[in-house]
Parts: sequence; structure tokens; C-alpha cells
Amino acid sequence: MVKQITLLFFLLVGISATAQNIKVKGIVKDAVSGELLPGVSILVKGTVKGTETDFDGVYTLSNLEKGATLVFRYLGYKQQEVIAINGTLDVSLEFSSESLDEIIVVGYGTQKVTNVSGAISTVKSESIEKLKPLRVEEALQGTASGVSVIQSGSPGSKPTVLIRGIPSFSGTDPVVVIDGVPQSLDDLNSINSADIQSLTILKDAASTAIYGVKGGNGVIVVTTKSGRKNKKVEFNFNTYTGFQSVIKKIGLLNASEYAAMVNEGS
Repeated sequence: MVKQITLLFFLLVGISATAQNIKVKGIVKDAVSGELLPGVSILVKGTVKGTETDFDGVYTLSNLEKGATLVFRYLGYKQQEVIAINGTLDVSLEFSSESLDEIIVVGYGTQKVTNVSGAISTVKSESIEKLKPLRVEEALQGTASGVSVIQSGSPGSKPTVLIRGIPSFSGTDPVVVIDGVPQSLDDLNSINSADIQSLTILKDAASTAIYGVKGGNGVIVVTTKSGRKNKKVEFNFNTYTGFQSVIKKIGLLNASEYAAMVNEGS
């Protein structure tokens, strides 16, 4: 009789433990396009247990307590919390531009702006589109602190860009990095300002240390606009027309008047 009671007790405990431990499997995708998202972080709230989606956007979690909360996180998307249920659980994440605003380009990679202690200024594409500069350097004038853009006066000539004054006697031009490729200030004008996503100016030694001696005059990191995989094709057409006129004209001699003055003077 005692053996039967003991066996019944262990059976009930086993059934109870099995009922509490559940297995969750599913996919994570974009809420708009339906694109599968690889590398999504999935964490059981209040614990260190978690996983991430594979290349096909599939994830699996086992031995979960019934009613546990799963936290889905992915760069550029809103964080989402879902109650775990036994079986298949598919999740759709919504894109969020606010989370991208917290990401800045540093060196040859990206970091969250809250994790960077150096002196960095960022000019977004919205500000550049409002200014409509003839040269890209003109977009930095008055929009980035510690950056001075001095025009030489000649039409179309390269301006002098000073980051925190005159940093060295060897030259004043900062290093320009366009989509991870080091360039010069002359190459910056070859880019259409409408194609630029952001301009990041690295100003102090902590931020420019990765570039070595070349970054002594500061660094301008340029990120251009690009398409996204599995997105709908979009065509944008932008045009801009400007007019320039002389406010006050100075009276000058024509050819015959100049010849008469020279003859009279001789």
C-alpha cells in the first residue's frame, strides 16, 4: 500500500513538472514587409536565459515556465514583450526610426551614442536637405559645434574646414571617411548632398585615436543612403534651382574709355 502511494506521488509530481515546463518555437519577421529577421535577441524576462533567431528567423526555447514573458529585441525595431505559450509563437516586430537616432558611426563601426564619451557631432539628412548646400562642407557651417567652415571667396573653390581651431602646423584638412573608405576633403565634393544619410564629426583624441596620426585634424565620417534587402523599389526625383545676382555693381571703364585714359595719362 505504501509503495502504491509513493508511486502515485511521484507520478503526480512528474505530471505537474511536465505541465509547467513548456517549449516555444516560432519565427520573427518584419511587421510590414514580412521579411524574416536573423539575429533577433530573445530573453526570458527576469532571467539570463535566452536565445536568438537563426539565419531563417527561427528560434526555439525549451524548459520554460508557463506564463513566462519573452522579450524580443532587434536593432532598428521596437522592443516587444510576449507571454510564452506552449507550441508555435510567431512574432512581428515594428520598425522604429527613434532607435536608429541613438546609433552613431565611430571609426569603422557603430556604437550607441550613450556609450560614447568623446566629443562627437552629427548632422542628419533632414538638416542637409533643408540647407541645400552647393558643397557638402557648407552643411557643417552653423550645424556642428566646434567646426568652422571658411570660404575662400572664389566660386566653387574648396573651403577651409577647421575642427576645434587650427590643430597642427602640417595642415588643416580633416580626414574624410566615406562609407568606411578613407578619402580626402577634395573627394567630399564629389558626393551629391541629397545622397548623404548623416555626417559625423569626431573632434577629440578619444574619438579619433583609431585613425592614428591622420586623425589629428579631426575626422568627418560620411554615411550615404542605401537600400534595404527585400524592400519595395522606390524612385525619388528631386530638383533644385537657384539664382544669384549682384546686389551692387561697381562702375567700370569699357575698352574705349580705358584706352582714352591710358593715352591721356601718357
